[in-house]
Amino acid sequence: MNNQNTEFLKNLKAQINKHKFTVGISDLAKTTGVSQTQLRYWEQKGYIHSQKVTEKNTTHRFSYGTLMRVHFIKAMLDEGFTLASAAQRATEQSTQMEMMRIFVTNAFQGVEEREGHHMINLGYFDEAHTQNLYVYIVDNEAHYRVYPKK
Repeated sequence: MNNQNTEFLKNLKAQINKHKFTVGISDLAKTTGVSQTQLRYWEQKGYIHSQKVTEKNTTHRFSYGTLMRVHFIKAMLDEGFTLASAAQRATEQSTQMEMMRIFVTNAFQGVEEREGHHMINLGYFDEAHTQNLYVYIVDNEAHYRVYPKK
């Protein structure tokens, strides 16, 4: 991988790991369709959490993760789940998303062209670090290949 690709990959992983994106409660309510009153209640119950800030006229900011959590809880409520059950399912989903984030930031080594396909290098395939695992997509299906380390 050349220096330009290495720098791009480093920057991409840094962006994925940043959790700086936040919204106020009014934007969270508008974006998710959940009223501010409901959001305050959910926060009081511990189903969602805000980040305390010191900005003027702002007492709470909500992370992108919380925005996604609210969307998920609302979807579960719309399907007939209780709030407690929806929040529990959101926690399980959040755990899976965090695992995926860790996987992507650790495994993703870049995109390379091989055998006429753009392939994602997923890093070492073996403990001895002699082979790399690649994945490419054809007709919305993942195909995997293992190649010796370059």
